[in-house]
Amino acid sequence: MRDVAQAWYVCQSKPRQEAKAVARLAEQGYEVYLPMLPRWERKKGAWIKREQVMFPRYCFVRCGSPQQSIAPIRSTPGVLGLVRFGNEVATLGASVVVAIRELAERNGEQAEKSAPFEIGAQVAVVDGPLKGLSGLVSAIAEERVAVMLTLLGREKQILIPADHLIAACASRPS
Repeated sequence: MRDVAQAWYVCQSKPRQEAKAVARLAEQGYEVYLPMLPRWERKKGAWIKREQVMFPRYCFVRCGSPQQSIAPIRSTPGVLGLVRFGNEVATLGASVVVAIRELAERNGEQAEKSAPFEIGAQVAVVDGPLKGLSGLVSAIAEERVAVMLTLLGREKQILIPADHLIAACASRPS
């Protein structure tokens, strides 16, 4: 049997209100965890890294002190309620939340080292003098990506700004 004081509860938020729910729960003295993951996104012709919620509409919460009740959670702004199985409130052990934290940290560390493309990925050039060509990513630097392109019947490695590339399977901007 789990120690209820150390149990984490799974809290469901209203759509796109995870941050609001987390802030309000923390203000009430609850310990709250909202796992986030980095994601590459193309905006206005440039690649940017954004944080996204690992489990949309869900966060983890536990009481800040042994005497704190979970009853106020359901009336917190941004919160829909606690996840339940019948009449039983769903709980997670601390080890599960620690494993989720470690997974999120590992993904964050990998994203810090990488670009929006991986070596071997098929890309299309959507801007610049080579627009319309496609090739394979052969290396990744901080601001440029080395792409193997076929030019004049020969394969040539060309350094191209990442902002000029999209994944070949992605739809092209109109």
